[in-house]
Amino acid sequence: MGVDIETEWTIGDLIDCQRNNILQVNHEYQRGLRWTDMQKQMFIDSIFRGYSIPAFYFHKKETSAGGITNTIFNIVDGQQRINAIYSYSEDAYPLLDPLEESGFRFPNFVKNTPCPWGGKRFSELSDELKRELKKHNVVIYKIKTEDENSIRDLFIRLQGGTPLTPQDKRDSWPGNFTEFVLKIGGKSGVDKWFGLPLFNEVFRAGNESRRRQLVAQVFMLYWMVRTEKKFCNIKSSDIDEFYHSQVGFDDKSKEAQRFDTICTKLYRSLQGKPRWPGHYIIHLVLLYDSLLDEYAPGWEPRLAGKLHEFDQRRQKAVTDSRKGLERESEYQKYYTEYGQLTHTRSDDANTIRRRHAFFVKEMISLLSPTKRDPKRSFTELERSTVFFRDRELCQKCLMEKNEHRIVWDESDIHHVVPHSAGGATDIDNAALVHRDCHPKADHAVELFREWWSSRPQSK
Repeated sequence: MGVDIETEWTIGDLIDCQRNNILQVNHEYQRGLRWTDMQKQMFIDSIFRGYSIPAFYFHKKETSAGGITNTIFNIVDGQQRINAIYSYSEDAYPLLDPLEESGFRFPNFVKNTPCPWGGKRFSELSDELKRELKKHNVVIYKIKTEDENSIRDLFIRLQGGTPLTPQDKRDSWPGNFTEFVLKIGGKSGVDKWFGLPLFNEVFRAGNESRRRQLVAQVFMLYWMVRTEKKFCNIKSSDIDEFYHSQVGFDDKSKEAQRFDTICTKLYRSLQGKPRWPGHYIIHLVLLYDSLLDEYAPGWEPRLAGKLHEFDQRRQKAVTDSRKGLERESEYQKYYTEYGQLTHTRSDDANTIRRRHAFFVKEMISLLSPTKRDPKRSFTELERSTVFFRDRELCQKCLMEKNEHRIVWDESDIHHVVPHSAGGATDIDNAALVHRDCHPKADHAVELFREWWSSRPQSK
């Protein structure tokens, strides 16, 4: 097998070769076109921004007939990228504009950078931008061989073998958030990416890539709950978008420093104990964040034992469910409100919100932490737990058969049984209401209490 490496090829050469059918796809082993329009748009945008792109691999084939030699190149690796380039040159789609709503969140530094190609098809670019795109250099590997099996083997090595995971690819992306995740999650062979022991020793994971992905997911949720009071999806595409939006991430910010502190303190509570799956790490970090400010120290040494007790109840509920005894199980909700939700749509924002509300309620009951200020008002943790438990919906409006979503700053927590009548300031006696809907008159309070005791449970 002979290999020539070409470094003088350009995007324009690829376009010309594709247009003249010199580049071809061997459908016996190549997959079909898979990239979405957004993937194509982001790829072309990356070229304009000067980011390097992977090399292309071609199988050079020459055939002769009647004294005429014909040369074609079968694409071994690069089919999706070539299609994105060629279809853009044919005006198949416009590029994304960072200043417009597009379903993709560009980081602020990108929005503040001039983007003269934003929102434009190829024909709408200036002559200078067209030349810039076409003159962009690419690296080409030309393989010469008559042995088709060796080409198939190369294709398998490039596409299969030990393929990069989505997180492996993120680890090579530019930006401060990439560096932050590598430092927290750790990577072998790089001293500065040491990894925090919470993820190295406590998280039950088989590989480093999965650890770093969990770091990204936990931080996304932590960030969104702290800054926007809402949960977010943590699917692969959502992680990608968060990485892009946080390219200018400040690892010295108070949120980043607090996250580091929480992970360190949480490790001390779980050190030397059994390892835990990722869903527990997610909820423990969020719980720890909430407990730090409003509850007096002293609960930390009990955390590992109480988590074990929570998990034993969850496992008992799962066993009862498999035996068809879920209705008789005293821990039924540990299955329906938590265990089942770790397998069904487990990376969906609503699922995580519902799971976390149950986790916090049960763990607070098991831990019995002492409030720093034991008065009639609810703590921030209790308020946020009720907020998410009640799906951000005003319960007074639900009683009146209306669905009225509440933003955090306009929410109130209502004592179902009034505090003046001995009602406890705890989650079971709390309901989310809009400030303007808060029942105050005795008859309104009683009417709401009666509805609350007979209401269908929220999901």
